[in-house]
Amino acid sequence: MRRRINHTLRGDATSLSRVTLNRNRFFVGLWLVGFINGSLVYLVTGLRENSALYNVLNTFEISAIVWVSIAVGCAYLFKQSESKNSRRDVGLAIAISFAFLIPITALSWVAVSVLSAYLIVTSPGDSYAKRGAWILFTVTVPMFWSRVIFSVLSEHILQFDAILVSNLLDTERAGNAVAFADGSGYLWIAPGCSSLMNVSLAVLCGTVFSQMWPRKRPLQSISLVAFAAAAVVMINAVRLALIGTYPQYFETLHGSVGATVTDLLTLIALVSICSFGVRNELKAK
Repeated sequence: MRRRINHTLRGDATSLSRVTLNRNRFFVGLWLVGFINGSLVYLVTGLRENSALYNVLNTFEISAIVWVSIAVGCAYLFKQSESKNSRRDVGLAIAISFAFLIPITALSWVAVSVLSAYLIVTSPGDSYAKRGAWILFTVTVPMFWSRVIFSVLSEHILQFDAILVSNLLDTERAGNAVAFADGSGYLWIAPGCSSLMNVSLAVLCGTVFSQMWPRKRPLQSISLVAFAAAAVVMINAVRLALIGTYPQYFETLHGSVGATVTDLLTLIALVSICSFGVRNELKAK
């Protein structure tokens, strides 16, 4: 009887080991929980204040580049076959899960960043898992870290935007306020008008293209991101300069119409520049 029980217990243990959750899938699930936890404020606000159609068309106030990047990053992690979770993996997962339970949005983003960095460090070589982890880590840049940087350097960033607009309009500047071209008043560049958010999207888009079509020299990837960032900064500056040139059309240029056109131009510019940057790798494929 004892032998039969022992044999049954061994069989159960063996069957349990066979259903051990795939490491990368386990961490992708945990990462998505953290992303939803950190983005819940935007999602709930969008659902409360806008219609379902508006939320879908505006991708819940989160850039389409972010959504596509998440899909690519998760898909790359799924491609890499991993076996069991180690004790270190389980320990990290428990710690991160506790961080998600604390009702502090910033803590969720820090935990997601740590998880992504851990996957980068522990994934082998130039594997799909490492490349996917890099993409997921960079997602946190526009979603969280760019806001942290802005909160620390907002004065300098807004003044930089004001200098660009002032030079385009050839008018005087006082801090982050730029005189209208007709001298009728001043355009105050608010935090929401900063180009930093678009720069963070350029970093993300460049990272996605560089990880999907790896380049031999890291400097090439850096220059690609820099060029894309410069392009989106100029798009934002031109929009603000148009507001300064035609203040009578402020509501149109600054409102939803102007924002939608700017977002579309930014998306086209980023995809075009990044595609051109990896053209040789695309041809090789």
